[in-house]
Amino acid sequence: MNTEKNIVESAIQAASKPFLMDISGTPVLLMPDCNGGWSRQELDKYRTEPLRKTGAVVLHQLDSLLAFIKEHKESGTQLFVDADYAQGRASFKAVLNGHTGPQPDFGDFTALYTPMKTVDWSNWLESNGKKMDQEEFARFLQDNIANIVSQDPANSSRQYPAAADLLEFASNLEMTSTVRFRSSTKVQNGQVQFEYVEEGDNNTKGRLQMFERFGLGLQPFAGGDAYFIEAFLRFRIDRNSGELKLWYDLNRPDKALENATEKMIERIKVESGVPVYFGKA
Repeated sequence: MNTEKNIVESAIQAASKPFLMDISGTPVLLMPDCNGGWSRQELDKYRTEPLRKTGAVVLHQLDSLLAFIKEHKESGTQLFVDADYAQGRASFKAVLNGHTGPQPDFGDFTALYTPMKTVDWSNWLESNGKKMDQEEFARFLQDNIANIVSQDPANSSRQYPAAADLLEFASNLEMTSTVRFRSSTKVQNGQVQFEYVEEGDNNTKGRLQMFERFGLGLQPFAGGDAYFIEAFLRFRIDRNSGELKLWYDLNRPDKALENATEKMIERIKVESGVPVYFGKA
């Protein structure tokens, strides 16, 4: 009788201890909990090799994304484009082990690529609509003069001021930074002419001409193409102080971003052969 009792007690004690079992090649530790149930812990690190590919990779070049897709592409591989051009945002996410029509998959092996904006693009977008005094605006033009273009490749009939003309305008702004502006007039050549007087001497008058618009050649993404963007030059004269404020408004920079993104999408379709969807995964 005591022997049977010992056997039962031994069996109960054994059943209440943690133990290991193998599930599809993965060691699993089963442990009793205080409520009389069991918890499990998969010990993947003790496998001789991973059960399947997983991970979330972040890439910094389109070439790297394409190479990674080619290396790991499966039947369910697909690409998702999350873009908001008005907000200046675009990213590409490849799901390497995604669902197919007849076959589900885990979707937990991904690669994310967010194109890096160029310094030139960021400079012009960050100061878009920002009101500046004459010296600040002149310095901005001088620092970014390399982006000025005199022609729109899509419309050769429309001419814009050359970089040298913008530099001269910037120089004139610096030389007249201490005067008081009184009025502005639009002249026949499409420019705006300002009349000013020297500080403390209303009899000494002068004129400064300003362009209505100018052209930019900007590369939204590093390693990508440049696109033409039209910029409208704006101004405001303070009636009390005669101070001149200047700024520019870019004409639909979101279209340049959209064109640059669409070009990358076409390259991905051709070189990877994976389906492309707009949205988030």
